[in-house]
Amino acid sequence: MTSLTINTDTIPLVQIRDFMVQLPNLDDLRPPGSLVTVDRDTSPGTGTALRGRLGGRLRLHDWHAFADVINVLLEVPTGLHFPEVEILGTYECLSLAVRLAEACGKSLVYLTYVVNIHGKYLRSCVHLS
Repeated sequence: MTSLTINTDTIPLVQIRDFMVQLPNLDDLRPPGSLVTVDRDTSPGTGTALRGRLGGRLRLHDWHAFADVINVLLEVPTGLHFPEVEILGTYECLSLAVRLAEACGKSLVYLTYVVNIHGKYLRSCVHLS
């Protein structure tokens, strides 16, 4: 099992991608709390360099770069195979989280989505089997 947890104040999303390229058997991914986001209009294809199975547990707890992280993951040509996804996001990001869950296909077994609405956290857990 290969796990990538990045604890830093800020890091460019492209640099996280560069770490991931070196870990083709990545099982667990937890990006940091603050990311320098990618301008999707000038940097499309950021995730196309990623290979491997991308399985295990995905934890996304930063809604500031939420869309960029998911868009990079959705570009992975080998697909996503995370059986467990945990997301702390906003109501506006829900449709993007659904796209991520759909991209995991039949490998997704457990999905947790926590939404912050007016300072209150609403947690939804789904166990798929």
